[in-house]
Amino acid sequence: MALLFFVNGMAVGSWLPRLPEIRDRLGLDLGTLGLTLALGGLGSLIGSSISGLIIGRFGSRRSAVVAALVVYLFLPLIAAVPTTSLLAVVLAFMGFVDAQADVGMNAVGVGVEEAVGRSVMTRLHGLWSLGTLVGSGLSALAILLGLRLGAQLLIMSVLGLSAALASVRLIAESPPRAREGQRSGRLAAGLMLAGGLAVFVEGAPFDWSALFLADVTGSGEALAGTGVIVFTAGMLAGRLAGDHVVDRFGAIRTLYVGIVVAVLALSLVVGLQTAGMALVGFAVWGLGISVALPVLYKLAGSHPSLGEGSGLAALTVGTRLGFMAAPALVGVSATARSLPAALAVVVGLAGAASMLAVGLTIATRQPGKDSLPDRSIS
Repeated sequence: MALLFFVNGMAVGSWLPRLPEIRDRLGLDLGTLGLTLALGGLGSLIGSSISGLIIGRFGSRRSAVVAALVVYLFLPLIAAVPTTSLLAVVLAFMGFVDAQADVGMNAVGVGVEEAVGRSVMTRLHGLWSLGTLVGSGLSALAILLGLRLGAQLLIMSVLGLSAALASVRLIAESPPRAREGQRSGRLAAGLMLAGGLAVFVEGAPFDWSALFLADVTGSGEALAGTGVIVFTAGMLAGRLAGDHVVDRFGAIRTLYVGIVVAVLALSLVVGLQTAGMALVGFAVWGLGISVALPVLYKLAGSHPSLGEGSGLAALTVGTRLGFMAAPALVGVSATARSLPAALAVVVGLAGAASMLAVGLTIATRQPGKDSLPDRSIS
């Protein structure tokens, strides 16, 4: 299971640090680039909306492993497409498939957590961050060595396919957990909204850190690519320790404090606008936001009123909507004003709104029917 989270993260990290190169090759401005990334997210949104049905039909293990294989088969096409529209098509298809991997591996993770009787979800997401860190590091190394993007992604594709195939023998299949009791539409909607807003905060450094360092601080390509790396390193540290923090202080309290820390780090990045402080800010930003999605996935996957597939599918629809909307909003805002101003306003407000959404979700719980599992919010 851990290997599958690692493989999924490595795919993300393998190409985002080279986004400035992709932008320059296709001649995109920030607004067009943001819209392209957003259109690519449309496939992931569609995939998320039907992921519960796919898991119910094929099982969580099969959905996760097959999706990982397909993502890595298509990864080299990112470097080969000659036009913006074809890039959007490739990203849309990969997003559709990645949504199945996302819900499938988190469903397996919830099952593992329930089987062992202790919190492990944050550490599993930490291995996703480790995979992203490895993928980003290899991408930065490829830039330093002068390796072309196409060659790098082909190598990453071979590595990812091999790792995904190896994971098949390590994951036991289990039937989807059935829903118990009355369905909670308000809980699903609240988790969807909270997740969608939280990914504004988590996704911004992946999409914009390289461009921020290159365009705002004047950093070279190699240094610009390290923005994703230090952010991911912060997330990795937070997630590896997150289960212990959640057990000690409670998931919701940890979630609130983490978002506040992330927004404060954002203020440091956009306020000082130097390469050194930006790298420090991105690292702290990753540390703060690290537990947000693991906690939300845990709640969505374990609540008896939602069921395994439907709860995770609802949350994933929200996160995919956020991933699709955030690049467009930041890109359009950056074109109208500046990238620092866009990050400060769009991401800062999203962080505050996500905390409000979580608070409203908790406030509308109905004891005995819609209450969240005690071990998740204590």
